[in-house]
Amino acid sequence: MCMAAAKADAMPIISKLYCSSSQAVLVVRKRPHVVSGGGFVVTDCSQKVVFRVDGCGVSGLEGELILRDSSGEALLLIRRKVRSIYPLIHL
Repeated sequence: MCMAAAKADAMPIISKLYCSSSQAVLVVRKRPHVVSGGGFVVTDCSQKVVFRVDGCGVSGLEGELILRDSSGEALLLIRRKVRSIYPLIHL
């Protein structure tokens, strides 16, 4: 499949609700591990929480991150790609 066809079939994974036609200044802060296992908080210029990233520490599964909106609703689950235990053999 060529790249043009792949782009035509692509489906957005983030709702238009979270997209803006104008630029927004956001601040990303790392949370300490004692707060819900760590992670990140994304705030706007008025210190209002816009997004949270959970799963970076003790409370989350290793290799998984969850992007949440300001109300705590999960928007996106990001998993680390699992490596095979078998090496790739070229003949």
